Amino acid sequence: MKMLARSFFTALDSDIERLVKNCTTCAEAVKNLVKAELSSWPKATSPWTRVHADFAEPLDRIYYLVVVDAYSDWPEILQMCSISTSATIKAMRRIFAQFGNPQTLVTDNGTQFTSAKFTEFCPHREIRHIRSPPFHPQSSGHAERFVDTFKRGLAKLKRE
Repeated sequence: MKMLARSFFTALDSDIERLVKNCTTCAEAVKNLVKAELSSWPKATSPWTRVHADFAEPLDRIYYLVVVDAYSDWPEILQMCSISTSATIKAMRRIFAQFGNPQTLVTDNGTQFTSAKFTEFCPHREIRHIRSPPFHPQSSGHAERFVDTFKRGLAKLKRE
């Protein structure tokens, strides 16, 4: 049907485009998108000054907490049976006992990171907690990128 219509109305697309471009009502109703310039994280000056944390979605009903150092890109991965706030804090304590408290912890807005318990946990350890904007996972790029690499690696291992 479209082929038939296009053979009879060969200039229809360009006519519609021209009409829309010259339509003042259309121009007034268009949504003006303001492009904000994205800024990247400043380079970490030493190990463990800023770490990014995220959960790898369940693979065979097992979650993984991924914590990545922004300076060295060193990942720490803990297998988790639960991703509750209490379990997350317990896992973070384990990692921080080994490497020390980071100055800054960057996470997404998962409920385990936004809970009152976790909000108390960070200042108690003198950790500045930054949450990435909702629906913008690129803000926690270190963790997100490693989670993707980790999941692809696990998928390859399963196939072998």
